[in-house]
Amino acid sequence: MTAPSHIVGVGASAGGLEAMLTLFAHTRPTGRIAYVVAQHMAKDGHDALVTRLIGRESALPVVLAEEGARLRADTVYVIPSGSDGEVQGEVLRLRAPQVGHVSTPSVNVLFVSIAASGGKAIGIVLSGTGADGVVGCRAIKAGGGMTFAQDPTQAKFDGMPQAAIDAKAIDSVLPVERIGTTLAALFPGGVPAADRVPRHDAQPGALDPAAILGADATPIPMAARGELEGLLRQVQQATGIDFSSYKEDTLLRRLEKRKASLGVASAAAYQELIRRQPEELKALQHLFLVSVSSFFRDRASFDVLKMSLAKLVAGKPADEPVRVWVPGCASGEEPVTLAILLRELSGARPIEIIGTDLNPEALAMCREGLYRQTAFKEMDAAVRDRYFTPKGHHYQVNPDLLFCIRYEQRDVLGGAPAQGLDLVSCRNLLIYMKSHLQDKLIKSFHQALRPQGLLFIGQSESLSFVGNSLFVHIDHYHRLFRRRH
Repeated sequence: MTAPSHIVGVGASAGGLEAMLTLFAHTRPTGRIAYVVAQHMAKDGHDALVTRLIGRESALPVVLAEEGARLRADTVYVIPSGSDGEVQGEVLRLRAPQVGHVSTPSVNVLFVSIAASGGKAIGIVLSGTGADGVVGCRAIKAGGGMTFAQDPTQAKFDGMPQAAIDAKAIDSVLPVERIGTTLAALFPGGVPAADRVPRHDAQPGALDPAAILGADATPIPMAARGELEGLLRQVQQATGIDFSSYKEDTLLRRLEKRKASLGVASAAAYQELIRRQPEELKALQHLFLVSVSSFFRDRASFDVLKMSLAKLVAGKPADEPVRVWVPGCASGEEPVTLAILLRELSGARPIEIIGTDLNPEALAMCREGLYRQTAFKEMDAAVRDRYFTPKGHHYQVNPDLLFCIRYEQRDVLGGAPAQGLDLVSCRNLLIYMKSHLQDKLIKSFHQALRPQGLLFIGQSESLSFVGNSLFVHIDHYHRLFRRRH
């Protein structure tokens, strides 16, 4: 890889990770741009998880930034929590936050350092609360650089982009999915014309690549969306699984990766492959589904949940069961984790956990209860040995614990499997769903939970205005909420 000619700073806070998944899914190699991300995180935050989630959707390699790293084009660098990041020439420096910096990594610190590169500097402000980024955007513009803001009406939290817009520090306001393609269009040698932003689709106040590049900027073809819609119908017919609630951006990116891995260059060629190998639709279904987990994933978050569960259990009659729903349960690590937590807290009290998922193969693994050693990396060995039995190179869930859990194949948007639940644990599923369907799902969780019931979501997820009207934070950082009424 080569040294970058331009450096892009990306600043975000609450709701920003979801925006970045879309941003980098639409970003293409140019051979010229390096990206540095300042995503607000608490100290000792989930740096690796954030990096992994972005990398899963990104067309570019994504790495956790290290002190002294030399920036390379077509690479995304994520500043770790507990540090501020500064760019000095082509080198990334990590510093301890200055006294008074409430939110780190600081967007302003990053952007001001990038501004020193003059017209090579580009700043992007995504979803978040507060006004971090305003000073940095002003510095970039003053140095001759360029600034973008996510359309506030699209952002989960509009505070940061709106503050930068109100300060007149933004050159272009765009839906997040168009920021990456707009940047790529500034470098016509690095992106196919078919992937550039269409002139007829430009938003008021947005940079028009056609004005920069000339008449060679052509509209994005509708063929990709049409191909996806047809494939989703085929997948549903072949497997019974409906992916219409998933974000098209995510599915299109995974479809593109699948076709590239098979050496398939066109929609027609892929259809021909499916005719020869109908099982390809099942492979595509597996690629679309997210079925990766581990026990006590994000251990600190489960420690916070355990404290709230202890209070909940203490307030229930001894013979009344604790009732839990885990939608999108993948291969079962999370339901088993919750069964262990509740068994440790409540002893012989009855426990009823329902795990639901679309993937029948994952549910078969759940019911078998046999797991590789790698799934136990965040579980204490003593706890593992109490609830699992060694079986070759695997561990088998003890039958009495597995008896507490019922697994069902169910579409999460089809409604809750029961009412009067004490806990809904839905982690790292919302980020793959369209915004209006996220709100629909949060409403169904509210209806399924008993008064004061708990909602536990993923570290990278956040609630919209609708969600915050239905749930109150118990712990903002670890994404634990209580039903408001």
